[in-house]
Amino acid sequence: MERRSFLRISGAAMLLSLFSSNLQATNSLLNHGDMVYLECQGDVPGNKWLDGRTANGTVGLAPNTSSPYTGTKWKVYEVDDGMFAFKCMGNVDGSRWLDGRTADGSVGLAPKTSQQFTGTKWQVFEVDDEIVTLKCMGEIEGSRWLDGRTANSTVGLAPKTSQQFTGTRWKVVKA
Repeated sequence: MERRSFLRISGAAMLLSLFSSNLQATNSLLNHGDMVYLECQGDVPGNKWLDGRTANGTVGLAPNTSSPYTGTKWKVYEVDDGMFAFKCMGNVDGSRWLDGRTADGSVGLAPKTSQQFTGTKWQVFEVDDEIVTLKCMGEIEGSRWLDGRTANSTVGLAPKTSQQFTGTRWKVVKA
């Protein structure tokens, strides 16, 4: 009986270490000053490109990165060790900072990254070659993972990155 328990615990520890090694915060894929596009890897057909809409402060998914979708280009800022902010480079004046709103699970654009806009800080986890998940570090508890919903071109926060939330995986494409 003791041997069986030992094997179970050893196996669980090995699986945990394998899983945690694949989900490491990273800054090797994203660097301060990079210009990137983020392509949602959701498995439902639909628009896939993260698009900041600076005119009204919303975020959604666009069908491509060409005009008129200028909000699909993002400038990366490393704001703390391992924490990033993403500035929308859209042509229209307005709010620009990717902002996760953990209280209600929504995502929009904030006018700045300070004070009450704690959802503008993101932790980046590399899960595969050029594929990341983005965890909102907002101070209020709630859903945290950037989730592209390709079926209806919306973006929100998911409570986890498991199979049912395939839109939480993003391909980083350098601009």
